[in-house]
Amino acid sequence: MRSLRAAAVYACAVVVTAQVAACTQREVGASPIARGADELFGERLVPRFELELDDAARASLARAPKEWVRGTFRYAGVTYPDVAVRLKGNRSRQGLGAKPAFKIRFDKFVDKRRFLGLSQLVLNNLVEDPTMVREALAYRLHRDLGVPAPRTGWAQLRLNGEDLGLYLDLEAVDDPLLERVFDDHKGTVYEGEFGCDLYPDDAPRFEQDGGKDQDHADLIELAARVSGGADDPSRLFAADGPLDVERVVAYLAVSAVIGDFDGYRHSHNYRLHHDRRTDRWSMLPWGLDRTFKKHLDVMDSGGLLARRCFADDRCRARYAVAVERAAARLQHLAATGVLDRWFILVDAATVRDPRKPYDAKAMSEARSELRRFVGSRPGEVRASLGALASPPRPPAPACEPATVGGAGFQLCRTPLTWAEAEAHCATLGAHLARIDDAEQSRGLAGLIRERGGSAGNDRWWIGLSDRGREDQAAWSDGAPVGFTGWAEGQPDDAACGEDCAALRPKNGTWSDGHCALRRPFICRR
Repeated sequence: MRSLRAAAVYACAVVVTAQVAACTQREVGASPIARGADELFGERLVPRFELELDDAARASLARAPKEWVRGTFRYAGVTYPDVAVRLKGNRSRQGLGAKPAFKIRFDKFVDKRRFLGLSQLVLNNLVEDPTMVREALAYRLHRDLGVPAPRTGWAQLRLNGEDLGLYLDLEAVDDPLLERVFDDHKGTVYEGEFGCDLYPDDAPRFEQDGGKDQDHADLIELAARVSGGADDPSRLFAADGPLDVERVVAYLAVSAVIGDFDGYRHSHNYRLHHDRRTDRWSMLPWGLDRTFKKHLDVMDSGGLLARRCFADDRCRARYAVAVERAAARLQHLAATGVLDRWFILVDAATVRDPRKPYDAKAMSEARSELRRFVGSRPGEVRASLGALASPPRPPAPACEPATVGGAGFQLCRTPLTWAEAEAHCATLGAHLARIDDAEQSRGLAGLIRERGGSAGNDRWWIGLSDRGREDQAAWSDGAPVGFTGWAEGQPDDAACGEDCAALRPKNGTWSDGHCALRRPFICRR
């Protein structure tokens, strides 16, 4: 087993000559110095940052983790007072007593101030990634395919003199990134809440993260075209269409290859950028810490742009080429030892990490699984490319008849969007289910449980919706709304507008959800 000194020396051996001095610093305990953003995100150094928060700031973050507070940031002997600090993350968010993830802004309280050319740092705590490199690999593959994706590195962080350990240092989607990728930082950037996709009803709900405020007019126009407003659907993917097609298709391809099940596949963790000079739209990835785990089918995406691409012959052919390119690039990265170099680099920085989220066994097992995924995935996706020769066929829903409360129903296990489910119910001479009373609602839930249809957290679409007519819910069969069986706190219209009702098999109560989610469903004749 290598000693700490030996591990540091070995890390030096895999770093380019220009960084030998930095490696020597690491060997004797000093922090290597990044002289600019290119070195910070060069994936060869692990610098150490120091952050100080006074008692008032810490108390404020405990009360409101995502509200900005003032702090002091230090790096390489330089002090940056009055930086803006907040916690970040949803599943991964932890308090100051554990291993919190941070956003640090340098220009919020001091106008136009930069740190190594950056306006902010995004420090992810790696609690969702026991390999400590999975997220970096996902962003790297996006960038290598020409997707406008953030750069990554790693950093150690001290808070008020206490070591918090290793973090992924992620480039923020803000002006410096936009200037680097698009040669212009004034294009509009939109972040969708969970479930937000390019439907006309969704477009006003996107959060605008950059560019001149225009009341979402450009996004609303795009949504009208993507959702079917264009006479010729293939115009979306034409050379003079609204999309930067090569970048969008590459984004979709990499998402499939890395198994990004928590991304645009269900309208989550992505950004849209409108280049004001070319009048073209691109997609940017975000939140890639759960990738390289699920072996998704190359057409397993509910994202509206993905489904429009899969239905178009020319776009589907481009997509097949992009998937092959992504597979080849992943194979090349593995063959050239990128993972090995990264493992050495981060391990040298975490030997004395007091808040490492995973023990050595868990990390070793996760890294072995990552190697297996990376080794098998290129061949796996290549074997599935034949399916792209023709448009995808909608699944044939498996439905079972049932009678509850004197009414005839069909329990359909195949997950579809609310609109797709209603269309299938119509082929059965039915509509998505109207439910008359609490007894009928509980009876349907009981049947679903008895027939083994309540695995996981599945909820089943029923026929109530206020899509397109907010706060004016109606049954899909046109019947007036009488009884409703909402669970406590529902409907809450969370995420990006949850306009369709679903039954919970656990107890027969209802919740609202985004209509584009794919769920099993209930028809009623």
